[in-house]
Amino acid sequence: MGLCQSTVDVSPAKSNSEENVEKERKAISEMLKTAELADGLLGTTLQWEDVQKIAEESAGHNLKIGEKKTIKPLAEGVGLQSLLGIAEIDWEVEGDDKAPYPNKFALKIGSPVALLQALEAQAAKLPPDVAANISDEFISFLPPCHNSENYFYKYIQSLPKLDILPDFYFGNQIELEKDGNYSKGCIAIELVEDIKTLSPLENFSDDQMLQVLDALAKLQVQFINLSEDKRREAPHQGLSGLYSPFKDWFLQLNNGLMALFPDPEMQKLTETFATTLPEIITADELDLVPCKLGMKKVFVHGDLWSANIMWNQEGHLKKLIDFQMIHFGLAATDLARVMNTCLSPEERHANKEKYLKHYFDCLTKHCKEDDHPVPFDLEQLTTTYNLAYPRVSAYLLPALTAVLELSQCQTFLQNQWLLVHLFRRSKEFIRILSQPMKVVRKSKTGCI
Repeated sequence: MGLCQSTVDVSPAKSNSEENVEKERKAISEMLKTAELADGLLGTTLQWEDVQKIAEESAGHNLKIGEKKTIKPLAEGVGLQSLLGIAEIDWEVEGDDKAPYPNKFALKIGSPVALLQALEAQAAKLPPDVAANISDEFISFLPPCHNSENYFYKYIQSLPKLDILPDFYFGNQIELEKDGNYSKGCIAIELVEDIKTLSPLENFSDDQMLQVLDALAKLQVQFINLSEDKRREAPHQGLSGLYSPFKDWFLQLNNGLMALFPDPEMQKLTETFATTLPEIITADELDLVPCKLGMKKVFVHGDLWSANIMWNQEGHLKKLIDFQMIHFGLAATDLARVMNTCLSPEERHANKEKYLKHYFDCLTKHCKEDDHPVPFDLEQLTTTYNLAYPRVSAYLLPALTAVLELSQCQTFLQNQWLLVHLFRRSKEFIRILSQPMKVVRKSKTGCI
């Protein structure tokens, strides 16, 4: 009981007042309007003078952007909450001072541009009021996602360099300003070259999965001694705080969109999932599990899958990236996500115990190296993996809908092999979403 009383409150963060909620809604509406008319960097509202101001404030002394400056999109550097580009700048400093930042770096811009395009593609299939509601929910998700990555790098910057992370140069928070509008935000990080990421269609090899699990454990240990006060500053408070826009009605809506795909097996699987979703453990309930089981919450990447794992040409893990969905909670949620998205169902089932044990051994090793207590035992890890797996799988549903949409576009239709492979992969995912849900029901968790 004492442990539970000392555990940080995991209930979803609430606005201070209805007035603040109304201000946020108005700011979201304004953000949408300005995004549609944006003519700045990479088609966003961010301008070079904004970058200069943010860089100068971070450097702590006078710093100017010279006449020579360019930015171009980074290949595949588009997420729903940001745009990524390669910036090349001639920095101007006073006297003999050396520029604090490199001339070439990756610039990540918090912007709803890509999200608006994605929502526009889906809007025709939805009632207008539903489409508008989804738009508002996802736009409100942008500031905490951007701020989470800034929070992550600001803390990591205070520690000894970790070779599995890109160098952080400068960045700022997106905040609701006095005029009722959101400020502009960007993050400048190391441009990691001569690397590759694997396609979501490719399965990780055994060696690659072992490397990922070790890297995750190594990163998590950096946050073990972070104070509860500092943890409360994280924009996403727990799994429920992270996924607050992903209500079950939205997951069911995506499930309905998948049911439109002309395949009898797919339609049957979506019917099964529709009846199963209300019975599985929720994000709010999962946030209470560490307290119930006497576990310490750990750093969670939140979006650990192939697109956010960089490899060199020899197949060695180079960097982990994209920290917009970080929070503190169950390590098992990261493990469920990476094993779900980067392994075939057959490989996942055959190697689940092996990979959980390897991850736990790595975590134990890194904890001992830094003289930290291990935050949980292997039995607790296995239990929470089985608890979290259905809910983590359900949160993949919107991404799966996008994959199915992609499979029907003209580019893929022209490549029959790719189309067949993508369709098989999609069916694997929807099968995951229906069958494993039967394993863990709310009434059987023992934690509710």
